[in-house]
Amino acid sequence: MARQTARPWWPAGAAFRRTDLALLGLVALVGILAAFAVRFFEEIIDFSLAFGFEGLPHRLGWAAYLVYPAALGLAVAAVKRMVRKPDRIHSVPLVIVGMDKRGGRIHPASTLLKTLASILTLGAGGSLGREGPVVLLGGGLGSAVGQALRLKPEWLTTLVAAGSGAAIATAFNAPITGVFFAMEIVLIQFSTRSFALVAIACVTAAQVSGLVKGGPSFPIPAYQLNNPWEILLYIGLGAIITLLARIYVKVIYGSEAWGARIKAIPTWIKPALGGIAFGTVAIFLPRTLGSGHHTITDALAGNLGIGMLALLLVGKLFTIGLTSGSGWPGGVFTPALYLGSMAGGIYGWGASALLPGIVPQPGAYAVVGMAAMIAGATHAPLTAMMLIFEVTGDYRIALPAMVACGISAVFSQRMDPYSIDTLHLPEHGILLPWQVRDLRHVPVSRVMSQDVHCVRADMLLRDVIRVMQTHRHGGYPVLDARGALVGMITLRDVREVPLESRLTTPVDKVMTRNVTVLASDQTLADAATVMAHAGVGRLPVVDAADRARLVGILSRSDVLRSYPTDMEPDEPEELYMER
Repeated sequence: MARQTARPWWPAGAAFRRTDLALLGLVALVGILAAFAVRFFEEIIDFSLAFGFEGLPHRLGWAAYLVYPAALGLAVAAVKRMVRKPDRIHSVPLVIVGMDKRGGRIHPASTLLKTLASILTLGAGGSLGREGPVVLLGGGLGSAVGQALRLKPEWLTTLVAAGSGAAIATAFNAPITGVFFAMEIVLIQFSTRSFALVAIACVTAAQVSGLVKGGPSFPIPAYQLNNPWEILLYIGLGAIITLLARIYVKVIYGSEAWGARIKAIPTWIKPALGGIAFGTVAIFLPRTLGSGHHTITDALAGNLGIGMLALLLVGKLFTIGLTSGSGWPGGVFTPALYLGSMAGGIYGWGASALLPGIVPQPGAYAVVGMAAMIAGATHAPLTAMMLIFEVTGDYRIALPAMVACGISAVFSQRMDPYSIDTLHLPEHGILLPWQVRDLRHVPVSRVMSQDVHCVRADMLLRDVIRVMQTHRHGGYPVLDARGALVGMITLRDVREVPLESRLTTPVDKVMTRNVTVLASDQTLADAATVMAHAGVGRLPVVDAADRARLVGILSRSDVLRSYPTDMEPDEPEELYMER
């Protein structure tokens, strides 16, 4: 009787591979590392703030508000100079660039240096946030673990996303928020698999963080919707926060551009001068110092009057511009929470004064305003809504938050399709999914360059070298005597010719005859795909009816610059499902 082999009880193909178990273990490990790193990061900042603005004033008086930020500003300038030039961008965009363009590789030195610079910023009282730097810290840890183990890019990017989400989960003690943050903001596109793995890291981080330091980031009373008519008020709040969100984005990046244009002041001293400036404001408005967690908590609890809320809103916007414009690094997430809570509080007090029977709790509007501000600035409404739900632990205030977040996200995106985290991604060669869809409707002929520098097939390479030295392109279309496209010649083609015969060799002897071309009626989405497959950065464009007639040339930079700002992106709900 033949011996039967025991069969596993699970379905065929459903068995866990050891590699899957290894990835699960690595994701959990990254979550644990991120939890401890974020808590350590926060403790250092708290110590620095206590030393600078609680200890020093006893010795120096009000001058401590000027001397301490100025001294740390000099240190910030020194640290920033050591960061690699490609990494001198905001923390969250750096994580996105590392995942999308570098296979999940984030330079460990850049992670450490930028984290140190952010610690100095926040310890000096700069009006930026902690959450952006901790996202880089968590993502950088995930990348460092993956690079140390020499993992493939697919695993590496998973660990970066897991570390980023775990950092947010730790910062807010909100694992669901961490998951949606990674999905909506960090990952350009995601799958069910990546969602599950990031969730494991976030839950692990939140549990470990709770053992180290429990409690929510912002203790908020359990507000609720008291009157159905309040929904209309929350819709109005969402619309107002939309405008504030766009102003905030303009303040961040406009002040940076303004500061960079001031050439009369040396770069190394700008942070110190900026520190003196926001320190001066803090003498009169100390609640503008740092990320302002305690002030946010007071606003959410309804403990600040409408006058103080308005003063802090204007003062914080001003100090945000001073901090960012003078070159201090930091996050943009917490300042958005601060501004949203102040604006929501003002709106709530006003509504309560006009409609006391309908609005008995002005603090509820500060809570919803905070969420709507995040949705408007980041175009990530799910993250904003989950944050409110997890922090309050009560779904009743989450319902009006859904309304305000939806209004803010939709109208903010209509005003500007780029969020505070994606504004400069196209400059790094990253196209968002909605951009790719729009590029399917843009013909190549609309953005191609018609001023094409060509060479003739009967020219000698000495003449081609002169053309290359003049125009500095890497490749040139080759035309025959009738003006028909017959090939391409590149700098590599020229260099492959032996030096002794290089100057006297005809072009038609070394040019590439089998040329990849684009037709003028093809779309930019087609062009991007062809360039990717061919591995080239420039392609000749021919007439759709006569493929021998050259009509232009298209470069990779033309594609990246060609997103049509006059075209509206697809409906936001589609974008949110695909990001």
